[in-house]
Formats: sequence, C-alpha cells, structure tokens
Amino acid sequence: MDIQAEINWIHQEIDKVKDPTFVEKLKRLLLTTNSSHEATTIDYNIDIEKALESIKKGHFHTEDEAREISKKWGRK
Repeated sequence: MDIQAEINWIHQEIDKVKDPTFVEKLKRLLLTTNSSHEATTIDYNIDIEKALESIKKGHFHTEDEAREISKKWGRK
C-alpha cells in the first residue's frame, strides 16, 4: 500500500465534504489518535457546547420536572 497515495486520496475526499457534523466527527477522530487526554478535553468541551445549544432551543426540564422524572427511575 502506498501510504502517500492513500493520504492524497483522503485529502481529495475531505475537500468534497460539506456536512459540518461529519467534519466535526472527523476532527474528533483525528484528535483521539493524537492524544487521549486532549481528545477527552475536546469531547468534554463539545458536549458542553451541544448542551448549551440544546438549552437555547428550549430543550430542558425545570428542577421540579427533573425531580418527578428521577422519581420514576428504577420503577417498572
């Protein structure tokens, strides 16, 4: 296998990508191959960003709702 040819092909394919979600996943994958600690920090920050975005969109529960939901945990 010619590694440089493979890398060149990957570069060409990445240039065609328009999906930001895919780009973010690819970025996370590449970061995890370089440093597990760095990836953990990046994953953590991404999770926080997604959570804040979700809250802005109104996807959250009040404290009272959360208490009611938690009461149902473990019940069948």
